[in-house]
Amino acid sequence: MPRSTLAVATTCLLVGLSREAQCFAPTTRRRTRTPSSTHLHRRRHQPSRRPTATALAGDVATEESVETVQDESLADPASVVFYDDFLDPDNPLGVVCARGVCVLPDFDDDVPTIGSSNGEGAVTTSMPPLGDQSLVERILGSYLGPRLLLAFASVLYGTNFPLGSMMNDSLPPSAATSARMLLASLALSPFLLKLEGELAASALLCGTFTAVGYISQSLSLVDTSPAKVAFLGAATVLVCPALEALVDGKDVSVGKRPQTWLAAALCLSGVGILELWNPGSGGGDAAGALGGIGVGDLLALLQAVGFGTSFFLTERMMTKVPGQALPITAVQVSVTALLSMVWCVSDGWIGTEGAGSYGLPSMFLEPTLRMASLAVLWTGIATTALNRFIETTALGKMKSAEASVILATEPLWASLFAALWLGEDFGANDYVGGALIVLACLATALRREDFAFVLGNEEKEQLR
Repeated sequence: MPRSTLAVATTCLLVGLSREAQCFAPTTRRRTRTPSSTHLHRRRHQPSRRPTATALAGDVATEESVETVQDESLADPASVVFYDDFLDPDNPLGVVCARGVCVLPDFDDDVPTIGSSNGEGAVTTSMPPLGDQSLVERILGSYLGPRLLLAFASVLYGTNFPLGSMMNDSLPPSAATSARMLLASLALSPFLLKLEGELAASALLCGTFTAVGYISQSLSLVDTSPAKVAFLGAATVLVCPALEALVDGKDVSVGKRPQTWLAAALCLSGVGILELWNPGSGGGDAAGALGGIGVGDLLALLQAVGFGTSFFLTERMMTKVPGQALPITAVQVSVTALLSMVWCVSDGWIGTEGAGSYGLPSMFLEPTLRMASLAVLWTGIATTALNRFIETTALGKMKSAEASVILATEPLWASLFAALWLGEDFGANDYVGGALIVLACLATALRREDFAFVLGNEEKEQLR
């Protein structure tokens, strides 16, 4: 399957190059419309349900015969997708989800190679011979390649926070956010028309919460350190499980989701240490500690609510219709750009002296705004538009737990860049609180089975 290189990824976004693959649906499964995909997905340890050559010749097949029909909503299929309930959001092997992105898995440890027989007459698949693969295909087909690519995405996300602070030093926060989101929406605009109609209303709602996240993040960076904003933003590990319980009615009790409770305990402890413990003050009373919590800290937590809710809504949409990561992202940034423009109008700086250089493309022509305009360009094109493209490319090559661990390093990179670019100093509370929040993000990658040693006998029996 052809894949574009990172060098031309931005061009692909701007000109809207995409592949439309089609699929079949077995009639014995629920007739659900599936997204475009060229992935071959089979239930592990079970024979393929595709009719064998022997069966097609009229011989009696040894496996169950299943009629495969064309999905009427699709035409000229390019591939066959064996469903095996991969549209079920509770099936962790079906779609790979991390940070509000869900993609179809492009790995299967148990599937042999293409063009060979598995001994039961089933057709199997594989990558082309190594000599026929491009450099990019070799990298993405390797073990380290996709993981390093996703780690690079996490590094890019980490640059958002110090650069956001730098933009706020030269531009009104509303102008910086509006310009950034406008560039991102233009880059992703070719994907807007590829959004499935059934997702339109949900995507607009999701975009509203995304706007809450970006706007509150920008405002919090006015008087709060980028590292703290990044760490407090990781409180999304609390928001998503809470919404699963409140909206979806899922059982998130300690017995069912111990990893969620561990993550919550670590995250709350980390936030408390970041906000309430100031070792340089010699202790102090609780009232003094609470008085040190500023508006920026509350806005940083509101950022977690906005992004956490958008992650929750996005994953709900993409577990129903996988393959919609880029169209949904296009709607999110477009809605954010629109609301940011409304914010600019209500902010009061339009029409004031020098305000003409705060917009696009004027800021790129103003010498005093050169650094800020480059930061706007980077955060709009690279860390918002291109980064989502990188995520969707790499995410399908690994399991959700691995992806979550890699992306959990984002606040660490934000702290590193804040120290290098802004000379930010850290106290003991920053190190301890930040470490606990990162551990909370890592805890979400654990499985219930990992807690068998502390669960009761009844829960242990259920895990067997």
